[in-house]
Amino acid sequence: MPNRLTLITLTLGAGLIGACTLPGAASPTPFTFPTPNLTLTAVFASVATAVPPPASTLPPLPSPTASPSPLLPPENITPQATTAATIATAAASTGSRPNGTLVAAEFLTNPPAIDGSLDEWDTTAYTANHVVFGSSAWSGTNDLSATYHIGWDQTFLYVGVKVVDDRFVQVAQGRSLFKGDEVEIQLDTILDSDFSSTSLSADDYQLGLSPGDFGSHDPEAYRWYPSSKAGSVSNINVEARSTTSGYDLEARIPWSVLGVVPASGSHYGFALSVSDDDRSGEAAQESLLSSVSTRKLLNPTTWGTLGLEPSGGS
Repeated sequence: MPNRLTLITLTLGAGLIGACTLPGAASPTPFTFPTPNLTLTAVFASVATAVPPPASTLPPLPSPTASPSPLLPPENITPQATTAATIATAAASTGSRPNGTLVAAEFLTNPPAIDGSLDEWDTTAYTANHVVFGSSAWSGTNDLSATYHIGWDQTFLYVGVKVVDDRFVQVAQGRSLFKGDEVEIQLDTILDSDFSSTSLSADDYQLGLSPGDFGSHDPEAYRWYPSSKAGSVSNINVEARSTTSGYDLEARIPWSVLGVVPASGSHYGFALSVSDDDRSGEAAQESLLSSVSTRKLLNPTTWGTLGLEPSGGS
């Protein structure tokens, strides 16, 4: 029985093989699967590998250059900066302040009579036209300006001042005489010992010379500084005359009042100033003009320089 089954199986297999290869036999129709919907196609379709666009070609960037270090002077070189101290040191070595020009006091063999007239003065005329206080109240040289002469001998310092003032007012006296039309002198009598000191010391003087009011009170002199010596100074001879343009004033100041023993070639800190009051009947300092533009009352380094010219035969 098993042999018979084997024979049948072999016979059927041979028949099938023969059918596939017989000439004229029709080719089998291939089996096709239905097309899946688009959504599933999108889900199951293989994802295409993205190809990046070609990179744009840019010019090569330059390599960064380090900022140069600031140049410093060699350590063995000291810069020579021009400073106020440098200027002061240089000025001190010459015995002069760097403010304005040197005012030269001529030696007077025949000093002028002190009478308020400037006719006898033939020395150099200097100006005091720098506004150092009350610029808003000053309207020009006709309002206030001054020229002055200065000289010396072994006993006195002499000054003669011509003041142009369009309205003369002086109602103040004594300590307050600066609140009217008057002349002021500042003198640093020992210039080299405290050349750079910006405050007043015992050798710094301020004198006021009033023309009076050409009526009820006479010309006078007052010393404000040094404060230890403040007060009226009767041995300073002051005389004045009213003029059509203002007033003229002369003064003879003993060197002893200033604590000075004068010598040819000596230099002193110096400023001459004129004060103005245009308020009739009222004591008020409205403006002040000086011989040096830097002048400040309490700072002697802002004053100019006075030099004593050689006396005859020296």
